Amino acid sequence: MRAARPEIEVRAADVPTGSAPKPQVSGTERILYGTLGILAVTGLVAPDRFNLAPADRLVEVAFLAATVLLARRVGSWFVLVPAGLYVFLKTLLLVLYGSASLPDFLLAHKAFIYLAALAFFVGRSVFYGRRLAQFTTFLVAVFLAKYGYSIALGLADRPGIYLENNFELILLMGLVYLAYPYLGARRDWVFAALAITVLISGSRSAALGLVCVYLFRYVKTSNRTWPLHVAGVAVVSHAVLALFSARAEQDGTQLDRLVFFQTFLAEVRDWPLWQFLTGAFPLTPLSPGACGSLSFYVELFSKTDPGVCYSVIFHSFLMRAVFDHGLIGLGLLYGLLWWGLRRSGTPARDALALLGVITLSALSVSAFNSVFATIVLALAMGLDRRSAPDADDGPGVDATSVTRSRRNRDLRTGPVGRVRPGRGRRPVGTPV
Repeated sequence: MRAARPEIEVRAADVPTGSAPKPQVSGTERILYGTLGILAVTGLVAPDRFNLAPADRLVEVAFLAATVLLARRVGSWFVLVPAGLYVFLKTLLLVLYGSASLPDFLLAHKAFIYLAALAFFVGRSVFYGRRLAQFTTFLVAVFLAKYGYSIALGLADRPGIYLENNFELILLMGLVYLAYPYLGARRDWVFAALAITVLISGSRSAALGLVCVYLFRYVKTSNRTWPLHVAGVAVVSHAVLALFSARAEQDGTQLDRLVFFQTFLAEVRDWPLWQFLTGAFPLTPLSPGACGSLSFYVELFSKTDPGVCYSVIFHSFLMRAVFDHGLIGLGLLYGLLWWGLRRSGTPARDALALLGVITLSALSVSAFNSVFATIVLALAMGLDRRSAPDADDGPGVDATSVTRSRRNRDLRTGPVGRVRPGRGRRPVGTPV
């Protein structure tokens, strides 16, 4: 006869429950949420401009300060070392053989500098999910209010809170995506407000990102209503196409991004194959003809030499990255970001969604070179996933997360409050 399995009696307090106590607000949350929140208000009350303050610079300072708070411990050396070595080697080449100025160099290599900073967020669990949901709801409301009254009153056809909406809407979409499991019953209302904000913004790259967010958040075969969500893709896509058509009629002539792409092709047409892998020497200025054809964007010329322009004038991060870093550098960036996200516990589906939204933005603007996209990645890497939504969170909770949470508790606990040997917590007084 098979012997019965020994069972250990424990107190009720020793048995893990579905809801953990709410952790205190971290310094990182205070800095990032506080700065973004205050600047959102100063942007809301500035009808004739983006913001009353230099918002982009202040957000950059806030991200740097948040990184310094975490600098006592590295979240992932596997991210920090390659990113740091890459920037170091590029800097060494510039100092020994180049002639470009340091500000121009830093602007071209921001994505890898941000990548090194993100290494400190990997797996640190400094962002609490429910606080993220509260802050996201507030920010979506502010964005919708500012964009709404700006369009309704004819104050701006491309409104913004912090700066140009091509950049800041990456942040808003990323926040909604990450906060979605913690939003409870208001999740669909928050997404609807996001969709309205994006569609009235006039930003084509953000509109494409909205489709990506909808696909990854709503279209799941495990959901019984997935056919309705597939139909929703058609509705969202139709609205996006309408935005593209409206912008095309407004712009009238050739798309400016097509002009940038044609200039890019002209600059690399004589490159040997190996140079597409390594990119140009840091920093290689564009030809005088290319700078002349893009002279309308004179504010993007060299910070120290007004007659010289670099790849930043292409706008699109993907074109800039191929020109400056090559396919190897671009692959290194994506590979380390993927590693950092997965190492932090980000599900593969969510990692694909976030990188997809930022990549769609990279077709048009600086994307990974932007602090707003970097903050989204920092939140994903530093999110406390131990506070995942559970059955006690009320309506609107994702069924898959509830099932997973219950399954994890079943593995830890046996029937009638008993703990299986080797899986439960050690009772008080038991020798170590």
